[in-house]
Amino acid sequence: MRKFIIVSLLLFFSLFSFSQKNKGDNPLGTFILEKQFKDYVPVSPLDYEDYVSVYNPDSNKFVWKMIPEIAIEKDKMVKFLPNEAVYVTVRKIDASGGINWGVSSVTAEKGSYTVIMDYCKFTTLKAYENDSLCIGFTKVGVGLRITANIETAKAGLNIGSLFGLGIAAQGGKLTGTMSIDVIGMESKQITDLLPLPSEISPASIQNCLQAMAAIKTKIYDADTRLFPQIVAVKSSSDGNCSALDILKGINKTPIQQLQQQQQQIQQKL
Repeated sequence: MRKFIIVSLLLFFSLFSFSQKNKGDNPLGTFILEKQFKDYVPVSPLDYEDYVSVYNPDSNKFVWKMIPEIAIEKDKMVKFLPNEAVYVTVRKIDASGGINWGVSSVTAEKGSYTVIMDYCKFTTLKAYENDSLCIGFTKVGVGLRITANIETAKAGLNIGSLFGLGIAAQGGKLTGTMSIDVIGMESKQITDLLPLPSEISPASIQNCLQAMAAIKTKIYDADTRLFPQIVAVKSSSDGNCSALDILKGINKTPIQQLQQQQQQIQQKL
């Protein structure tokens, strides 16, 4: 068991490091306004309130269902979430209270930051607002999230990795709090494994990683129920189109309209 946890931790560290290298290491720590940010913006977990098209092997057709309907059957729910990712996003609050986003792992200056580290098993769904040109995509899935709210005392700190946060906190270069969220997964075993971190320290980070490695293995357990949530959104529109605008556009489409669209598609095949 100890060997398994160590291997799992190394895997998580490798994934976090890999995500940072691929997102770009900008020594200036560039942060931009949300409307200009072209990557996914993490959001508080929300139910997806629209129908999705899923394959029904009994009828050999695609049918429209709500996600809670799919969640009743565990094997179908797992197949509905084919993608997995580990990614890091950094949010900076400027002097005027404005929010900027970035994927850089190095701060440009001292200040207030929120570092969000996600592991997610998900599917990507389109989102659009019928009354505007605000369109985008949502990541809908289950997973784990570590959130660190920090105040840095100097510039040039590596805050895009757990290693960097732990080292900086230990050296007195930043202060803050840390939390861990289990998203869309429910079982007694997961509840028992969930840590209760508070301050940022090497010990609390180690506890979080051990818990994440253990909880991640429970996704496929028969006793674990999955209820996918919206965890991140991405705008594909030009102009001022925020994450909130995209979320507002996810309305429940009348099932009759969806069935009619499906029939039209099938007639063309």
